[in-house]
Parts: sequence; structure tokens; C-alpha cells
Amino acid sequence: MLSGIDLNCDLGEQEGSEGELLDLRLLPLVTCVNAACGGHAGNLQRLQVIARQCRQQNITFGAHPSYPDRAGFGRVELSLDRRVLRESLTDQLRLAALAAEHVGIAVGRVKPHGALYHAVCERRELAELLLEVVREELPGTAVCGRAGSLLPELAESYGLRGVREAFGDRGVDAAGRLLPRGSAGAVLRNPAVVAERVLRLVQQRRLKSACGVELCVEADSVCIHSDTPEAEQLLLAVRRVLEAGGVRIRSC
Repeated sequence: MLSGIDLNCDLGEQEGSEGELLDLRLLPLVTCVNAACGGHAGNLQRLQVIARQCRQQNITFGAHPSYPDRAGFGRVELSLDRRVLRESLTDQLRLAALAAEHVGIAVGRVKPHGALYHAVCERRELAELLLEVVREELPGTAVCGRAGSLLPELAESYGLRGVREAFGDRGVDAAGRLLPRGSAGAVLRNPAVVAERVLRLVQQRRLKSACGVELCVEADSVCIHSDTPEAEQLLLAVRRVLEAGGVRIRSC
């Protein structure tokens, strides 16, 4: 039996009852959720619902902070003063912590969202800012970033555990970075293709880029995005193939 893999999904991002129902369908299929905490989406009430479900189903409750950009869904990099960004990240993590405390659990992981995710994985000054805020607000919490990038490698020096992440439903370039949304091969939607891709990643540590380059990827966690239209089918297929392949699905 292989040591296993963590499956994570970003939740609390789609507004209204349809979004809430989507969260409830996807949550039991993963081992960690990253809950939007007010930057690009989300609010305290929604966070509490997700946190309560995580407690009941023994799933890791994670915070999913972003640039303060609800209009752009956090997908555009903002040139913010360092103090402004720090205050926003602090507020978002405190909101997630408040929701967790309300239901009697702790925030187990922090994974940045969208443009902030890409920025902190590539730029040291922003990675250090995020890690400073996490250390102050949620000491000991794991921090999730792209496998092979700066963020998870720096986390240990801040007393935090780094979680190396790969993406089951997103194409990557020859350097392992996510392809821009809207480009050919950026979003993978075929359950069978995604499931076999994840199985190969877990068993062989190999991931093929959109241009055909074979990458060696050491990942602790695999993400399926909730806003991929086939997210539920993708997760079901991934779980089925991993379990058939003798891979233990567990939180890391």
C-alpha cells in the first residue's frame, strides 16, 4: 500500500443555494477543504456551515484567503501596499478562525487563492508576508502551495508545515505552472483522463505538461476545483481509480 494522498477542494466560492448544495456534495469526497474567507468570496455564516460539516465528517478545515477582490474573484494580481495586503490577510484568517472556533475545531491549513496563490509561489517577498501573517494568526498551521514552488519550501523556516500541491483538473506548462484559464488545455474535464492523470502522479511522481514535457512532481495533495463544471464526477472518478490502485486517500 502506498503512503497515500490528500485530496482538496476550494469551497464556499459560489453564492446562493446552488453553491451551498455544491459544497455539501463535494465535501465528503475530499480530505481537506479550502473555504473562501471573504477576500474573493465567502462570509462568516458560510464558513461556519463548512466548518461544521468538516467536524462532522472528520475533514480538515482550511482557509482560502485571496487578494481583496470580490469583483474580479481574486484572479487578477493587485499592486497593494504591503500594509493593506497584510491587514486583508489578517482579517480573512481571523474570520476563518472565528468560524472554526464556533464549531469547536481549528483551521488546519491555509491555501491562498487565485492570483495571490501564483504570486506567493513565485515571489519571495509575498511568500514571506503570507507566512508571517499565518505564523501570527494561526501558528503551527500547514500552508499549501504548488509543488516545486517557493511557498511550501519556505514554510518550515516560519515554524509551519508546507504542503506541496498538484492539480488534477488543470493543465501545466513545461515549468509546472498552471496554464492561464481560457487557453487550450488549461481546464481538464474528462473524468477518466483526470483520474488516470492523478493515479500516475501519485504512483510514479510524473505529470505531463500541455506541451508534452514529462515533469517529476512530488505532491502531498491534489486539488480538484469546485468551479470546474464536472468537479463531482472528477472527484468520484479520482477516488475510484486511486482506491482500485491501492492508494490510501487521507489528509496530510
